[in-house]
Amino acid sequence: MLEIFSILLTLILISKYIEDRTKVSFVLIIIVLAYVSSSFFNLSLLKENFHSIIYLMLPIILIPDVLGLSSNELKENKSSIFFLSVIAVFASIALAVGISYFSNYFETLSLAYLLLLFTPLMATDVVSVGAIFTKFNLPSHLKLYAEGESLFNDITAMVLFFFIALPLAHGDDILISSLMTLTLSTVFFSLVLGLGFGFLGYFTFNNSRDNLEEFITVYLMASFSFLLAEHFKLSGILSVIVSVIAFKYFFNQAGHYKKRNIFAAYLHLNKKSNATLSLRAYIKESHYLGFFANAVIFTSIATVIDLELLFRYKYEILYVFVLTTAIRYLMMFLFINYKKHPLHWTNILTLSGMKGGLALIMVISLGDDFLYKEMFVTTTLGVVILSIFVNTFFLMLYLHFNKEHLLLDKADEHHIAISDVKEIFQKEPLTKAYNEIIFEDLIENEIERASRYNQQFVIVAFHATSTTAHAVGSSMVRKGDYFGKLDAYTYAILMPHTSLEDILGFSQRLELATNNASLSIAQYMPNDTKELIYEKLFSGFAHKNKIAIEI
Repeated sequence: MLEIFSILLTLILISKYIEDRTKVSFVLIIIVLAYVSSSFFNLSLLKENFHSIIYLMLPIILIPDVLGLSSNELKENKSSIFFLSVIAVFASIALAVGISYFSNYFETLSLAYLLLLFTPLMATDVVSVGAIFTKFNLPSHLKLYAEGESLFNDITAMVLFFFIALPLAHGDDILISSLMTLTLSTVFFSLVLGLGFGFLGYFTFNNSRDNLEEFITVYLMASFSFLLAEHFKLSGILSVIVSVIAFKYFFNQAGHYKKRNIFAAYLHLNKKSNATLSLRAYIKESHYLGFFANAVIFTSIATVIDLELLFRYKYEILYVFVLTTAIRYLMMFLFINYKKHPLHWTNILTLSGMKGGLALIMVISLGDDFLYKEMFVTTTLGVVILSIFVNTFFLMLYLHFNKEHLLLDKADEHHIAISDVKEIFQKEPLTKAYNEIIFEDLIENEIERASRYNQQFVIVAFHATSTTAHAVGSSMVRKGDYFGKLDAYTYAILMPHTSLEDILGFSQRLELATNNASLSIAQYMPNDTKELIYEKLFSGFAHKNKIAIEI
């Protein structure tokens, strides 16, 4: 066991080292290295326990992914996420099954068996998508569509697989009425379970006095919600996602219930959370754990690769891969066309359809007496591997060669009126502030520099009119500082090599210069991400203090 753990850590270290220097996706590197390593070292324990390992790692992977999603953005785009993760999944499965049935490609497979084959392949891998998207400066809506769809289409695929496809394959009769009742009850009770554990996790985390207690609390919250949901034949993934969303929501809303809810006092929601700093620290730690869990899953996938079987079923693998990719393109084209987004988003969202370990979990769960288990498992594994290698390669290539188009898309998202990508790099004519896109890049560059050289920096944000912002930019910005915008009405000063102690006098002068506007100050802490710094800044504006400091 210690040998396997040491090999895993070595593979992770080498893969991360190569990724940082070549920009090749971590997922591709670790699969190749793990497959090669399995020829020299005994990794059979991972292969034999593949199903259990995936289930063990799922909550760990989902926690940072869900914590990284904005509840407000999910709420604002709920209809789009619902279409992509539910309607499009149903339609894609129906098309794949129908085309295969009427073309008679799989001569021996009935409709129920075809449903069993194609359903797992509609679950995409959010980790692979997120790992690639972080390397590029992309519009937030595009990221949300890809990551939100990847999180929630897993739930749809699992419900269809276990509650519809499997019973039909076993010859059970399913009535439409009973099917609707089963689906709605599954979703409802999964939601209730997730909400319950989300509140329990929040209450326990908020009353913990030790970082280790907090760490264990969040993992137990996700694990128990998953285990209990699976025990009662509900959706474990949905319960985990809901529990983490509820957990974060309670933190964001803490102290806002005093006038709204007479029961808030009994639920300890009418006071400001005293564990906000701990939550931010946990979000950073959860990304490391998620990264490790992701590595374990893809290493395990590498150990189940059988080249002889893959070659035997090569035509089935190619057929299913091409068909599902073509159908996915059609769904994305319809969605992007309806939403009136740029058409090249269709290609990006299509290539974002990488499959992962969840698809393999579903087909491996088929009983050993299932007649076509070998073909189903091998075909699914082949499509997973093809999608990881082919989609990742072409997605990174496509994003690289369309950087200018995507910058223009991002400018449009921020309502920046430009006709040429060169204009993005120009400052606002009146205020001389960097626009939102360039300011994001400046913050990311400063994060990288501060992390590498163990330096500090702070960002001071304030709401102002363009006239006031011009006055601030002309008189208050020091040489070496950066003046830019966070959004249409929020300006900020990025101050490198600066600590909170250095900025207190400056902030008082800035308050006067902005006509007593509220200031939000965020200090960079080790391992902070750009998203976490933005969260600090906008969280500061929620305080009643004239000068709010978030660390």
